[in-house]
Amino acid sequence: MKVAGKVLVVTGAGSGIGRAVAQEAVRRGARVAAVDLNPATLAETAAVAEHALSAHELNVTDRAAVESLPAAVTARWGTVDGVIHCAGIIQPFARLKDLDYDAIDRVFAVNWSGTLYLTKAFLPLLLDRPEGHIVNVASMGGFLPVPARPSTAPRRPRSNC
Repeated sequence: MKVAGKVLVVTGAGSGIGRAVAQEAVRRGARVAAVDLNPATLAETAAVAEHALSAHELNVTDRAAVESLPAAVTARWGTVDGVIHCAGIIQPFARLKDLDYDAIDRVFAVNWSGTLYLTKAFLPLLLDRPEGHIVNVASMGGFLPVPARPSTAPRRPRSNC
């Protein structure tokens, strides 16, 4: 997808890959709805490209807030052409037997439920566009296991759990 003239929603835009994606999209001529949980880092991202970027403080695990985001983005930009979901977290570097359920639930809520909520919320708008895109950024940890890290990737019979 050529992004010039398009409206993109980028989650995790307050730092890391999300910030880089949001800023590069603006550099290439897109208008960006930058989404992040952290208002301070989101403001830093927005300061670089405020004319083509709107900042939306949001916790992707809050389904009601995510469901209200499409209206806020379309109120600002008129439409949405693509969603790039970069928001994500990793669990602590610990063996599965040592992880508490709160840590596991938090990772699952951000990485799975947040992605699902965002996709479902924007899908009706994207299906109405002549060209709509959804990009979900994932960790290499899903493909290449790291010792002492629980992973869904295939591994040798000897377990690190």
